[in-house]
Amino acid sequence: MSKNIATRGFLSSLLNDRSGNTLAIVAGSIFPIAAMIGGGVDVSRAYMAKTQLQSACDAGVLAGRRAMSASGEYNSSEQAKADLMFEANFDEGAVDAFDVTFDSDDNDQGQVTGTATATVPTVVMQLFKYEQVDLSVECMAELQLSNSDVMFVLDTTGSMGGSRIAGLRDAVRDFHETVANAVVDGETRIRYGFVPYSMSVNASEILTDGDMPEAYFREKTPYYTKEAVFRDRAGDITEDSTTTETTYDFNRRRDCRRWAENYGNNPVVEGGYPDDEITTTYDLREWNNRRDRCRRDVRTQVTTFDEDNPKWKFTKWEWNRSLVNTSNFRTRANVNIVDSFDPETARTNASGTYDMEYLASMQARGEASGFGTETSRWNGCIEERGTKPTETFVPLPDEMYDLDINLAPQDPEDDADTYWRPIWGDMVYEDGRQNSEYDGACPAPMKLFQEIDTSSTEVPAWLANYLDYQLVATGNTYHDVGMLWGGRLSSPNGIFASNVNEGDVRSVTRHLIFMTDGNMDAIGDRYSAYGIQEISHRVAPAGTNDWGELEAIHTQRFSLACEAVKAQGITIWVIAFGTSMTTALENCASGDRAYYSSDTSELRNTFKFIASQVADLRLGE
Repeated sequence: MSKNIATRGFLSSLLNDRSGNTLAIVAGSIFPIAAMIGGGVDVSRAYMAKTQLQSACDAGVLAGRRAMSASGEYNSSEQAKADLMFEANFDEGAVDAFDVTFDSDDNDQGQVTGTATATVPTVVMQLFKYEQVDLSVECMAELQLSNSDVMFVLDTTGSMGGSRIAGLRDAVRDFHETVANAVVDGETRIRYGFVPYSMSVNASEILTDGDMPEAYFREKTPYYTKEAVFRDRAGDITEDSTTTETTYDFNRRRDCRRWAENYGNNPVVEGGYPDDEITTTYDLREWNNRRDRCRRDVRTQVTTFDEDNPKWKFTKWEWNRSLVNTSNFRTRANVNIVDSFDPETARTNASGTYDMEYLASMQARGEASGFGTETSRWNGCIEERGTKPTETFVPLPDEMYDLDINLAPQDPEDDADTYWRPIWGDMVYEDGRQNSEYDGACPAPMKLFQEIDTSSTEVPAWLANYLDYQLVATGNTYHDVGMLWGGRLSSPNGIFASNVNEGDVRSVTRHLIFMTDGNMDAIGDRYSAYGIQEISHRVAPAGTNDWGELEAIHTQRFSLACEAVKAQGITIWVIAFGTSMTTALENCASGDRAYYSSDTSELRNTFKFIASQVADLRLGE
């Protein structure tokens, strides 16, 4: 056998011999296996670090958005709060991270966005020259609003004039901008309602919606008014003649005048109903001192009385609490009332005592003559329905219908006091004079809940017009009146339930924002939703002439109204604008939702903050 043949045989045997190969295979697999295990370890460490980085980023933007809600801006102060929250939630040492950064900012949608980066060193993969893992995450926090109804109860009294009412308009716009930015679901329904208040509220717009028909107002309303009394029988002058008498008996003008005027017995009336009445009137015609001549005119009038067509003439004025016909006035139609007449010539066909509306209607029917009339039309402001003049509210007296925000008017024959009354400034008189101080003090009309277009941060045209041209400052401050009507328009169980519960909308949150720039300012000699306290005594007992006592009673009523509203599941937010945060205002708010704003800038930020609290703070995608 040759040497080459032997060598080939050995190599062939070695090639076919499988024993002893395991060690070589294992040795060759060490590096791939090490890479796989090391990569898993380092990836796991990087994943944990990234998870913590994401959580810290989320916490930071949430803190930043929350701070922005309070200030209305996203500046260095708000950013610093976001940074602190990020740092508190990212433990660099636990994951050996370095080069950690966090940057946050806001955008036009009211969101706070953030980016966080970090670098984590590898442990095993360094053997393969992969020394670190670079991490980067993004985060965003926003307000997301659920279906919400917001009723704005706004003090628009005289002290809110000028820059304050302008600031209020801007604050409502700011509120809407925050809310619009918080709506991320196209199916979300947001509605606003409004109750501007001063000494009363204005129902002119809600009357036309059917929830509060004209039938909810009294057909005959008690007012303290001026009435004309016609008790003296009037006749027709059938003869009217004048003669001149002359005398030369007086050499002094004074004596002539005394004679000419019949020595004070002027006119002289003789006879009378049912007989003819003769009236003689004397008047100086001439005094001639050179001839001592004195002349006077003597006018004789004969009045006869027609039994078939009797008439009465004016006797006197009276000021009484009288039932006045308001069946047409409550419809906001033009109603004629008497504004002038000559007591000497005005006549009625029947004796009696008549208010100014009834006299005008008599003349229209041909039952009176000689009266001048003017047109009067209801401006929509309301006198409250029946209540009790009391200083004690525990227990609550019966028949205080005004404090029941859900009660609908009952049978008018049995419970007329459950009906409201139209304010009628032209009809109300106090102590012999017309009370015109209420004229022009009627606030802007109330508005029922109306859905708002949140696709734009600009307020819709109807709301812009309402804020700019209807929301005016006038009158005194009656917080109880504002809160009662805010509750009525917001309650899901009251007379406006069809509006409040409109549509198949679930999970609606209800909010009432009550803003005032002053304390209760009840004045007893001005016409308010409770009449004129000095003469009506509808709220306080007779003799309560101290305005401080009257304000205390109205404040108690305000507190009761607040509790009635909260009992309907409505959250109350209270803003004291440039005025002291009284105990009554603070207690009115739900929880700790009472805020003070010293100026218009703070007011705007407060409205923004409340809007953010109405919405839910959430992480966005």
